[in-house]
Amino acid sequence: MKIIYYSPHPTHDIVSEVGYATHQREVINALKALGHDVLPVIMGGTDASNLSPLAQDGYKTPVWKKVIKKCIPRFLWTSFNNYKLLKHDLNAASRLESAIQNFQPELIYERSEYLQDSGARMASKYKIPYFLEVNAPFVEEMRSFEGFSLYHSKAHEIEKYKLERADKVIVVSSSLANFLQSSYNCNPNKIFIQPNCINPGKVHLNLEKMNEIKRTLSIDKSNVVIGFVGSMFPYHGVDILVEAFARFQMKFREAKLMIVGDGIIMNDLKMQVKNLNITESVIFTGKIPHSMVFEYIANMDICIMAKSNWYGSPVKIFEYGLMKKPIIAPNTKPVTDVIEHGKDALVIDENSAELEKAIEYLIEHKDKASEMAASFHNKVIDNFTWEKAALNIIKLCK
Repeated sequence: MKIIYYSPHPTHDIVSEVGYATHQREVINALKALGHDVLPVIMGGTDASNLSPLAQDGYKTPVWKKVIKKCIPRFLWTSFNNYKLLKHDLNAASRLESAIQNFQPELIYERSEYLQDSGARMASKYKIPYFLEVNAPFVEEMRSFEGFSLYHSKAHEIEKYKLERADKVIVVSSSLANFLQSSYNCNPNKIFIQPNCINPGKVHLNLEKMNEIKRTLSIDKSNVVIGFVGSMFPYHGVDILVEAFARFQMKFREAKLMIVGDGIIMNDLKMQVKNLNITESVIFTGKIPHSMVFEYIANMDICIMAKSNWYGSPVKIFEYGLMKKPIIAPNTKPVTDVIEHGKDALVIDENSAELEKAIEYLIEHKDKASEMAASFHNKVIDNFTWEKAALNIIKLCK
């Protein structure tokens, strides 16, 4: 089957080791591995040599932009950026149309983006089946990130048009599916729920690296290591984890907390750790190469995701599951779509008291913890690989 995989966002490439890039790259590779002819039309770039400057490592916003942003009302800055996105989509449409004419695809598979409807327009113009992958409530998400825009009404119109034109709508959670039905009257019969996935073939544990990490971080057999991997953003609840660990550590003195990653609240977290007087028991690794993530997870005894949003499918729980680690995760629909509480992991309310109790339970019930870890590991291998996701896409074509 000839498939165009289309991503209209101006800076979302398929090279970087970030979530959106990994998702796109893995779906493309999985479809190719199944024998399909896939042409990536990725406006953000398909190679390190052709990435947007905004996507380059080490990119810093010019001083003049920072000055202008401070001097004008926020909604004007946001509206101007939205205007640029609409102008970009005209160029994206031209590039997609050229690809359609040359490649003659049997399917356009698009990763949906805010204020971009070029994929739907070109699919309609050339009467090509059109699948739309939706990973977020884009208008609401952008408003929460960037504030009000004069283009929000236009953005809602674009979302509705894309959903109406799509032959199939692939979403990452049941809560997002319900949102699209209630907010845009999307036909439930064409919605398919496909949570995020993982590629087991990418995991090649290096025992030497694992032991080196253990030595560097001063972890020994007496330590119980509680771990988190991810970005340090408020919505990940790492502060809740730190608070819970501080109380837990009073009873389990040999426990250590390993926080892997970096982000905008890292300094706040370090200050929190200092104020709670647990500096000696908390390990901040900072940013690490993605290729080493699994060596760090391997050195954890319990893996935590303290908090998450209501719509997104968190990749980290699948990483934890692949490594057969006992998991504590928040009671959100994207989590309960894939995890059964008490069978695959512990699913709890998003507060430090519940998290503390859950950690203590797993420490005191090691057999049950191992049983749950094995259950979710098997579920991940059977149901949540990118190969499985690609097979589901092809099944939808039939």
